[in-house]
Amino acid sequence: MQFIVLSNRCLTEQCADKAIFHLVLQPELVETESDAAFAYQPGDWLTLQAKNEPQLAEAILQKLQLNGDETIELRRCGVVGVGEALVEHLEIAALNPAILNKLQRQYGFEEWADRQAMIDYAYGRDILDLLDTYPGLCDLGVDFLSLLAPLGPRYYSIASAPVAVGDEVHLLIREVVYRNAASERIHYGVVSHAVSRLQAGEVVQGALKANPTFKLPQDPATPIIMLGAGTGLAPFIGFMQQRVAEGATQNLLIFGETHQACAFLFEEQLTQWVSQEHLQLVTAFSRDQAQKVYVQHRMLELRQTLWQWIEQGAHIYLCGDQTGLAKGVESAWLEIMQSEAGMDLEQAKQTWQAWRKARRLQTDIY
Repeated sequence: MQFIVLSNRCLTEQCADKAIFHLVLQPELVETESDAAFAYQPGDWLTLQAKNEPQLAEAILQKLQLNGDETIELRRCGVVGVGEALVEHLEIAALNPAILNKLQRQYGFEEWADRQAMIDYAYGRDILDLLDTYPGLCDLGVDFLSLLAPLGPRYYSIASAPVAVGDEVHLLIREVVYRNAASERIHYGVVSHAVSRLQAGEVVQGALKANPTFKLPQDPATPIIMLGAGTGLAPFIGFMQQRVAEGATQNLLIFGETHQACAFLFEEQLTQWVSQEHLQLVTAFSRDQAQKVYVQHRMLELRQTLWQWIEQGAHIYLCGDQTGLAKGVESAWLEIMQSEAGMDLEQAKQTWQAWRKARRLQTDIY
């Protein structure tokens, strides 16, 4: 599906360490398509597709001593030129651990002891990093490209609800820019970097994807506890738009970011919901004091309140990164269950899993 860019605004212009964009899209539907083709619910995803940076593709061609006119047969595309393949069809901005497994099975590499070692090595590296580290791979030429994964779409939690924005879809996207230990090059996320340059009126390729395991309770009277940091706020904007429309008032959000002055995402909207008594908001701006404060720290400060909400039947929603936020939040809940409900650690873990199985706890982590 094609989407027209209605607006694209950086929400963190005053932040030196990040660029987070509020992207507003509208489907470019043809007359034969029905409105049902664009139906989505709060908590769903939109996938976006973009091309690789031509400079990165050219650097890989040079490493492999190819001119780009050579051809390769790809499963979904047929026979294409390798230059086109590197820009449009193959994953080169991220190193898939499966490639390392292929190197061990097909070429006798013994560098990685197990799957976890492959995952750890691949993290933060791209295909050019791999070729720089193992220059012998460059001799494979076109054959090396057969190791690469297809260039897949990126998933983004939708930051809106149709009841509030009609046929628009809103996204909250942080541009991925980093350096790693393997090289001094600047690395960019494929889609997020493309998004950072989008202007109103441009067209992007995307697709709606249902997320059946991250949905609001059917009964608006059910209290909800939302826990998120950074762009993990996205689905909760959609949740709140839906909940406000339904007249639901028992909504608690604990939101974390770095600095209140430059990274308080959707501050105006959130504070408006607070003033209208639709939302109870607690923030954790980690870098605004000497000792870092995260979402899980605010949870522990509010342990009695949170457990009261649980006793009232609240559902829990968590959106954010797997390694930091998700683990910290789980640890905080286990501690809360022990201190407020008198459980031992094993009972708390069993309760956590029971919540998850009953869909009382729902997560969207990455």
